[in-house]
Amino acid sequence: MPFDTSAEKGFTLVELAIVLVVIGLLIGLGAGMVGPLMTSIKVRESKDIVGAAAESVNSWASGNNRLPDVAGFPTAVRSSNDAWGRALIYIFDNNLFTPATKDTICGRRSTFITLTDTNTGATISNVAYLIVSQGDDAVTNTNIAGTAVTSSARSAATAITANTTNDLVRWVTLDELRTKVGCQGAQLKIVNNELPPGTVSAPYPSAAVGAVLGFTVDGGATPGTLRWCVEAPSAKPLPDGLVFTPPLTVAIRVAPNSCNGTNPLVESSWISSATLSISGTPAAAIQGAYNFIVYVRDNNDTTRDALALPNDTDNFAQKNFVLTINP
Repeated sequence: MPFDTSAEKGFTLVELAIVLVVIGLLIGLGAGMVGPLMTSIKVRESKDIVGAAAESVNSWASGNNRLPDVAGFPTAVRSSNDAWGRALIYIFDNNLFTPATKDTICGRRSTFITLTDTNTGATISNVAYLIVSQGDDAVTNTNIAGTAVTSSARSAATAITANTTNDLVRWVTLDELRTKVGCQGAQLKIVNNELPPGTVSAPYPSAAVGAVLGFTVDGGATPGTLRWCVEAPSAKPLPDGLVFTPPLTVAIRVAPNSCNGTNPLVESSWISSATLSISGTPAAAIQGAYNFIVYVRDNNDTTRDALALPNDTDNFAQKNFVLTINP
């Protein structure tokens, strides 16, 4: 049977042209997606790098009782560059770097850094540190009073505007850092639980009320100078013959005045001392129970005081005491 060549069919030139156009469109679309896809990958990688850097700083702080400074930041983290190879920006409160004691972080309850997130409008106070990547535009949009941030230690009140739309920003608050470091209990506390009883006409066993942690008035290491105040039912909280050392003078408050509540005593009038002691010999015929409240404050806001800024951020502690005098 003869072969019928008229049965064979193929693509016409028009069909081939349409196929080539379609292939060209697909290739063009694919090429156009490469750029955004690569950017998305780098953004995701940089977010991971910034997050890992924050965890590394937390771990470093836990082992060293302080934050790393700018020079120490690259060695404290696994990578100090983002996915584009640009250096991360590190900003921290210098009070959390020096002096390096167990109280440098755990004794603080405030920082100088306040941050406003432009994306949400939220304002976050007491930021311990933040880490910034410029993002894909290679421009630092996070700023302080309109000036792009750079790696730095902050030693005064600082308001940072974090542009979280264009920059990759990770911040850690002081409370978060305290948790990561493993701080326990209050930043300042009075350690005495009770006062020993006394006997009329017999020397009182000198009792010292002490406090631990906190930041000393003189800037020295603990134990050091703190500030004391007493609230009592009368201007003479102790029986005749007993005295406070140092003398509290104006730092004895009687209602409606208080140490740190209604009509509080100004900080400069609190009495400075490492401890508050009671000693002497109770006068004859003086017996009974004497109640008073001892307050202590530290100097957490040294720089804030120096700058005459509002919102006192000293650490405070208080404890009720009963002093019993027997016949």
